[in-house]
Amino acid sequence: MNLFIDANIFLDFYHLSGGDIEELKKLVALVENGDIALYSSPQLREEVKRNRDAKISDAMRDFRKASFKLSFPAFCKHYDEYEELRTCINDANKKHAELVQKAMSDVKGRCLAADVLIEDLLGKSKNIEPVKKLFDAAIKRFRLGNPPGKKKVTLGDEINWESLLAGVPDEEDLMFISGDGDFCSPIDGDTLNAFLLEEWEEKKASKIHFYKSLSDFLKDKFPHIHLASDVKTASLVEQLAQSGSFATTHAVIASLSKFTDFSAHQVEELVNIAELNNQVGWIIDDDDVMEFYKGILGKYSDAMKPASKEKLEDMLTPKEALPDPIPDEIPF
Repeated sequence: MNLFIDANIFLDFYHLSGGDIEELKKLVALVENGDIALYSSPQLREEVKRNRDAKISDAMRDFRKASFKLSFPAFCKHYDEYEELRTCINDANKKHAELVQKAMSDVKGRCLAADVLIEDLLGKSKNIEPVKKLFDAAIKRFRLGNPPGKKKVTLGDEINWESLLAGVPDEEDLMFISGDGDFCSPIDGDTLNAFLLEEWEEKKASKIHFYKSLSDFLKDKFPHIHLASDVKTASLVEQLAQSGSFATTHAVIASLSKFTDFSAHQVEELVNIAELNNQVGWIIDDDDVMEFYKGILGKYSDAMKPASKEKLEDMLTPKEALPDPIPDEIPF
């Protein structure tokens, strides 16, 4: 799955109303797992770098000024709770000051969680170098007045778009995430500009799918991924489903056994795999496979669908050995 994330999405993680940092962790895991091919450009990297401090400064401005205050009526001051509450307020203000100091230290050291994750993501991305041909195309786009771009004196959006046209393989769809109105339709702000949509389909012979936030993209394409660790477990569950040998089943079960939490969806999948894939079901009595599935039943039995619970209980119930068949002729 090809993906491009505009700079404004990355910069949101430095802002007051920014996204949950867990979203970046999930994205890193998906890129590492090979589920997503992330594209970037030097223009994108530089835009994130040069706007980072301004976003942080804006977010910290009001946070620095915050203080915890409470006015007390005179007749409340003789209660024990008055002193307790004053102590709590003083402690809260001290903690606030400590948090501001600690956060600013990480800001200056460029070691915020967002810094680390964004650098990791961009380091794992496919970087499209803006050769002269791309720069010339961006200038032409700017002068013709074609979207995207703010039509001032910079060519950032134009260079990114031309980079994607040149760098993403033809006949492969692209997931495009941006909160920038320059890419949106003037009619419907939740859709891509019609000019860009038509241009992409004509030049790339593929589809481009537009999202305004990273969370919208993850919910649409990876609805069962709630935590970054879910990416690895989802991959292992898929490997178990496709297991074509007993050896593969044992290897995947060994990896799955290291995880302690599975989503309700994954639990249902694991039960179906044991029932439908004979490379799993035929060796469910083996110690490692039996122990793993008993653990699933013991931990998730109350949350499982009744039919799934019944199926798994049946599969884990020891079967009586069938007697040897009586031969047609008894040798003398």
